[in-house]
Amino acid sequence: MSTIKVNKIMPQSGNTTTLDGNLQFGVGFGLRPAVSRIGTTGQQGFGVGVPSSLPFGFSKMTGSEDITSANYGNYQYSDGSVMVFIPAFYYKITGLGVDIKDVGDYGDEAVANAAGYALHRAFKDGGQNHEGFFVDKYQCSNNAGIASSIKLGLPISTSAAHNPIANLNGITINQHYSAVDGAKTRGAEFFCTSRFIYAALALLSLAHGQAATAATYCAWYDAAGNTNYPKGCNNNALGDSNDGSLSFISDGYSNAAKTGSANNLTKTAHNGQGSGVVDLNGNMLEVSLGLTRPGTTAAEAINDALGTTAFYVAKTSVRMQDFTSGWNSVGDHWGDATHLATLFDATDLSMITNSAGVWQRFGSGTNQVLDSAASGFGNTLTGLGIYKDANAKSAGGTNLFGVDGIYEYWRSNLTVVSGGAWYNGTIAGVWAALLSGYRTSSDGAVGFRSACYSV
Repeated sequence: MSTIKVNKIMPQSGNTTTLDGNLQFGVGFGLRPAVSRIGTTGQQGFGVGVPSSLPFGFSKMTGSEDITSANYGNYQYSDGSVMVFIPAFYYKITGLGVDIKDVGDYGDEAVANAAGYALHRAFKDGGQNHEGFFVDKYQCSNNAGIASSIKLGLPISTSAAHNPIANLNGITINQHYSAVDGAKTRGAEFFCTSRFIYAALALLSLAHGQAATAATYCAWYDAAGNTNYPKGCNNNALGDSNDGSLSFISDGYSNAAKTGSANNLTKTAHNGQGSGVVDLNGNMLEVSLGLTRPGTTAAEAINDALGTTAFYVAKTSVRMQDFTSGWNSVGDHWGDATHLATLFDATDLSMITNSAGVWQRFGSGTNQVLDSAASGFGNTLTGLGIYKDANAKSAGGTNLFGVDGIYEYWRSNLTVVSGGAWYNGTIAGVWAALLSGYRTSSDGAVGFRSACYSV
């Protein structure tokens, strides 16, 4: 029987609580777990929610539990960071369609799987299923040495030239791996956001846009379907490539913007509402944990010839918060193949073909893009936000996926970055990812945001 880990939950009618405090889903008609609901696609409050209890250091904001408030599902950590709670959800892929269900809609995960629904990989961590995760509403900025999620901050980068990450407490190196340490400046339970979490937010956006019928609860809605996805700072002129009404406030470096500075913030949110996670499309690329490739030294950064079988995906038994920034030592996110095998599963991503610097975009005509498998390899692909096979991508992509792409130029010591930068144009977006980064990369357009689980 599948369990969802929650904090000090009290039993409710129709559910049972195990001796260690885990809430088990009841099986039978009308039973619901005492965890937050993801909401109804296309409607107010979808894509965020209220946790069963708050971890230490978190506090409610005005409107945190009011579905009509822009602060619904938003909470503040003791450093001032605003984080958004994303409840666990099941999803089902049918062709190009996505259906989202609350975890309480099925007695347990096995029942959901039998109905063709999968629990998203973002909620599997440390060998357990979580009731949800908290993720930064804004890209991280330097808050007196702490990497914080604060509106109108100056986004941190991994370059000395642009709000350097080395200015954070205890960090001296401006390279991508420092994002792992940067997240820890807020607390041990925080981690640099995983690719699984970015993929979950992208999937929620896709489902919300498909279900919406107006901009009322989805500000970026486009009835024609041409630009029906979250917008962002991506046109290299403090605006959006698809929406001329949007503008952003410069952070003083090139055409990068201050965090959460859009003149219409709802258009940049994953759910098109004030409650959502913003700036996922453009502004700063974001270091994303959970997917890598081996190296032979800590600084190796070659376009390796190991082939598609040399991708490594984090095991569900590993806690994201336990990853460390070094190379080849216990807990390190990077290392040689022998080390990586202790924390990751070797995976053959044959749809990623090392296209010598070519973007491959999501979608090819009417072909299905995301794998519909409720478990196994296909489920892993969707959990990573990667297209299912070679027929699911093309040079031109499709509007349904924002014409977003994956830069298929893999590196040893791979460090994935997600979302796109202020100059990436239509390639930037909630599905976008670059595979050309490596552990010791340094880039003024690459930052990060932090996340943590609800326990």
